This record gives sequence, structure tokens and C-alpha cells, in this order.
Amino acid sequence: MKPLTKAMYCVQLVLPNWLLIASLGFGALDQSATVPGELRNYSTIHSIGVEWDITGDPDHDATCLVQYRVKGTDTWKQALPLFRVDFNGWYAETKADRAYNMLVGSILFLEPGATYEVRLDLSDPDGGGESRVLTIATRPVPRLPTGGKTWHVITGSGGGDGSKDRPFHGLKPAQEAAGPGDILLLHKGEYGSFTFDKSGETARYVVWKAAGDGEAVFGAAQVAASHVWLEGLTFESETSGNGLRARGAVTDLVVSRNSFTGFHYSVLLSPESRDWYIADNVIVGDNDPVSGGISGEGIELNHSSGHVVAHNRISRTADGVSYPHRNCDIYGNDIFDVSDDGLEPDYGYANNRMWANSITNAKNAGISFQPMYCGPWYFIRNQVLSHGYVFKFRVQDRFLLAHNTLVSWRPADPRMNHILTSLSRNNLYIPAGGKSPVWVASRTADPRYTLPDNYSPNWMTDVDYDGFDWGDSPTAFQWENKRYPDLVSFAQAVGIERHGVRVRKYEIFDSFNVPAEPSPDAPQSWTLRPGSNAIDVGTRLANINGDFEGQAPDLGAHEFGEPAPHYGPRP
Repeated sequence: MKPLTKAMYCVQLVLPNWLLIASLGFGALDQSATVPGELRNYSTIHSIGVEWDITGDPDHDATCLVQYRVKGTDTWKQALPLFRVDFNGWYAETKADRAYNMLVGSILFLEPGATYEVRLDLSDPDGGGESRVLTIATRPVPRLPTGGKTWHVITGSGGGDGSKDRPFHGLKPAQEAAGPGDILLLHKGEYGSFTFDKSGETARYVVWKAAGDGEAVFGAAQVAASHVWLEGLTFESETSGNGLRARGAVTDLVVSRNSFTGFHYSVLLSPESRDWYIADNVIVGDNDPVSGGISGEGIELNHSSGHVVAHNRISRTADGVSYPHRNCDIYGNDIFDVSDDGLEPDYGYANNRMWANSITNAKNAGISFQPMYCGPWYFIRNQVLSHGYVFKFRVQDRFLLAHNTLVSWRPADPRMNHILTSLSRNNLYIPAGGKSPVWVASRTADPRYTLPDNYSPNWMTDVDYDGFDWGDSPTAFQWENKRYPDLVSFAQAVGIERHGVRVRKYEIFDSFNVPAEPSPDAPQSWTLRPGSNAIDVGTRLANINGDFEGQAPDLGAHEFGEPAPHYGPRP
């Protein structure tokens, strides 16, 4: 199943402005040449990521064009060029594992379980370059195994043979009997706490699944085995703590269609966990969304890699989804009433991708960057409504921000100069109320927690074609203690958003009604009104927005005429 309703391919390649500028007018300078190094690749169900180390290129004009095709087909498709990363943004007393110098990026919205050829063409006008063709397969969507045994389980402490007429009494004898490819049906009852430690095999999971005759209830559980599938189970706590916790190097776990209620950490992975599929769960934490603090997560990835977190409904936590390490896809989630941040990829490395999520009533920020240890990160077609700021900027590396609808009661972030490390296109910035500037970039007192003050575009900057509403505020933008009354004066002074668009929320959306306390029973979905000036004014991005109606892509999360995406558990 594709994560978005639209085909995501585009034959036109869009180069950031700084790449076009950097490629002109430079002679051969040996000291600025690029020397290619180690090339790494990896994948998820819908994405491929590459990291290509380099040495040299101190002027940051090396580029790497990307094409891809399904193996065995003739036509190459364009993807975005790799991002140039030269990271030196240390954070407080801690730092990234190394200062990465590389070309790095992702191909998104691919078919599951398919084998692709990826062509990389690295070049530098100062010298150095190389072309490579890689063969990389995406992972398949997990499927229940067939051909194994089906066991029946009820509560108890021994007895039975696992048949429908004589089910196992208790989880322990059932686990001792189970093998790879087997399905264990848990009938209604209270199962207490348990450790799942019987491993399956690749594509032959040990499956623990609710039988369907009532809730199979757990007080808590640990998983200390790989290739395990948990589906339809109920996790309830009266004492907070952890709901489902990984122990050790747990690989290829499926956590699907379960419910978690009352836990401080509902799903808690270990740092060694890899390649989990966490989808279609309902999570209600132990947190008060108004008075709650910054501790307690819905899904805590705990600095681990390779995961897919899709279509979960998460509420009453401090943060919705936290701490992906690298190569994680987070999409289709409905995150509501969080006392800290909706998405918290803090301390993450390259190629974490977040698209088509809905974040509502985030008390502090919708999306946190506290900090980035290495880019790029990808934020595409998310819909955010924050009581605080849209972003929590601290230390920024490269990131893509495209087609997001960003609504907040405050300005987007008081450190919006951190947007200068991004490729930003086709976003909408909308005030929920008040008369504040839509963007504020002001000096921060504590340099330990921010990048050095910079308010001017540089080699990392490509920010344009976004839409802004500043309501009745006499100041549209406040940038380095200077105030600008409109978009034209701001763009001329700072040198970004030269094709930005002034929009008005009551004119561009079908409806815009944001109460002080939005209800989950009345979800917000800001689709565009016919004839609005947010339609057909965006720009193309290869592999991101290729299939669109009209003359050009629209601004915001929702392309005009397309149904809004489905957030939360799928039917």
C-alpha cells in the first residue's frame, strides 16, 4: 500500500539555487577537489538512503545527481540530488559520533519489496568525480506466515495441548511449543506480564494474535527475540511504567493493531533494535496534555535505526514519536494532545523521513530539532497545529521541508534563521490567532544550545516558494532585530522567499475553524478552496510532487482535488 494517495514521481529535476550558482564560473583548483570515499546504502519499505563520504570540497560545490528505476525496466526517473553535508554543529557537552563530510540523501515513495537500480553521478567543478550504479531492494510489507501451526491459548498456569478444544493454559507452555511460522491465538482474559523470547525466522514470524472473542489483556511485556509478531493485544496499566519494551538486539518485530493505555512509555525500543514495523496501534499515555511535562513517550525509538512507524493514533504523551537514529520512516500517524512535541527526531542522523502525519495540540512544538546530529531529514505533507511553536530549532543540519501546512498560536519559532540550512518549498505558514509576525529570527542568549548566529543565506540555503499569512500583524517578518511589513521587503533584504506568496487563511481553505482546544472528534483538515491563490503557485521537486493537477503543484499538505490522507489506524 502506498503511503500517499498520489503517484510521487517527476521527470523534471529541480536543482537548488546554490547548486546552480556554485556550478558556474569556477576554475580547476586542486585544493578544492572532491575525493570520493566509502559509499553506504540501506532501505525501508518505501525508501532508499545513501551516504557517500568525501574528503575535500571545502567550497561545498560538489554535487551528486540521482536517478533510479525498477531493475529490469528501461526508464530512469529523477530524484532530488543528494544533500551536501559538512557538519560541525556540536551540542552542549555532547556531540555526534563524527563530523560527517559527505553527499547524502533518500529516494522516497517506492514500491515495497522491489529491487531498484540507483545511479549516482558525483561531480565537482574543481576536480574529482565518479559514477556508480547500485542495486538496492526495498523491504516487503510484513505478512502473516502461512503453512505453520495454529495454537490456541487461554489464561492459566499449565495444561492443554494447544488445540481449539484443549487450549494451552498460559503463555509459557504455548511459547515452549511454538516455532517459526506458527500463529498463537490468545483468547480473552488477563495475561499479566510476560517476556516473549522465542524467535521466528525471516518471513516466518512467531505470531501472537488476539483470537477475536474478547480482549487479551497484558499489564506489560518485554520482547527478547527477533521475528516476532504482536497483533490485536490490549496493554493496560494502572501503575504507569513501560507497556512493551525491547530487550537487547531485537530485529524485525511487527507491532500491529494493539492498544496501549496508561503507560509512561507505551512502546520502548532498545538502541540495538532494528527494522521494526509499528503500525495501526492506538496509544493513550498517562500524561495530562496541559500540565504534563517533557517525560513520557508514545513510541520511543531510543536511538535505533531502520524502523517504519505508520498510521498509529497517539495521545496524552509528552512526545508522539521520539529519537530515530537513521533510516526511519514515520508517516500517516495521528498525534494529538502532547505536552511537549509531536515529532521528536532529536539526536538523529541521516535519512529520517516524516510525511503525511497529523499533529494537533502540541503544547511546545510540532517538530523538534534539538539537535540534528547529521542531515538530511525529510518533512513532507505534514499537517501541524501547535499551541506553542511549529518548530523547536536548536542545531540544524540539512533538511527538506516541502508541502507542509503549519498552523500555530505563536510564530513558527523565535530562531527561524535556522531555516537557512534547508531546502524549503511549497509550505504554508498560518497563524491560528493573534497579531504576531509569522517568522521571527532573534538572537539566543545561550550559545550552547544553538548554532552560531547567522542570518544570511549560505551554501546550505535554498528557501523559496512558500506561502505566508500574518493576519492583522503590522510586522510580517522580524529578522535580526529588523521588522518587515510584507513579504517583498523581507525577500529583498534577506535574499530568500523571492517567489513566496501572501495568503489569507479564510480565503484559501475550504474552512478554517481552530478553537482554543480542538477536539479529536472534530479533526482539522485544511483542504484548499477552488480559485485560491495557494493553487498552482508551487514548484516541482523530483520524486516528491510529480503528479499534480493544473499548471504547478499547490502549497500546503493537500493538493487541490485530492482527498485528504488518512491519519491514524487504517480500517
